[in-house]
Amino acid sequence: MIPTQADIENRKNAVDTATMLLDSGCVCFDDANPFRVGQGLSSPLHVDIRPLLGFPDRRNRLLDHALEMVEREVEGRLDAISCCTDGPGVPVAAMLADRLGLPLVFVRRPAGEADPRKHKVEGRVKQGWRMLLVEQLATDGHRKAGLVQPLRDAGANVTDLMVVFQYGVFDAIHEHLSPLGVRLHALSTWWDLLEAAEDRDALPQEALSSIRRFLSDPTHWKA
Repeated sequence: MIPTQADIENRKNAVDTATMLLDSGCVCFDDANPFRVGQGLSSPLHVDIRPLLGFPDRRNRLLDHALEMVEREVEGRLDAISCCTDGPGVPVAAMLADRLGLPLVFVRRPAGEADPRKHKVEGRVKQGWRMLLVEQLATDGHRKAGLVQPLRDAGANVTDLMVVFQYGVFDAIHEHLSPLGVRLHALSTWWDLLEAAEDRDALPQEALSSIRRFLSDPTHWKA
């Protein structure tokens, strides 16, 4: 299959996003003490985009890539941007909403005890508003699915989720998002990050070997 211009642009932006994450110190690797990244899932790798946000030039490039992805992949008109009330996805969602001139709506993660002073959804929502949910990263999609339903209960139509980074190896994400009819869009994945790391010698060979083992079999990589 011959790649289209959009495919080429997507790949270029994905590797550029991965390169910025590496150069900004957003990538954590610890083979001995894996990170918990989902329900019963662990990984020798973790990404936190906060350091990247401290570089205005990289931050603006990231937003440019996000805007291009929205224009190419999100069908129809958007009425608002939504995000979780906490985490590094908030500034990305706020900047994207500002660039698009759209309202920003917040949704809380499900909590054990309900606080009557805190609403599940904070912000102005009109019945039928089409919203793009924006988050930092996605692993198995379980937590993201928990954010979609409160927005829908408030009257929003959430059909798309965009993340800066997706693990891209856990099949459970389809089990959690597909029944909701939510399409996932990711600026970058671990495959892109591995490509960028190999091109730039950004990680030692031992780490790269462990990453390849993890990506080829994420549920049994430790064994």
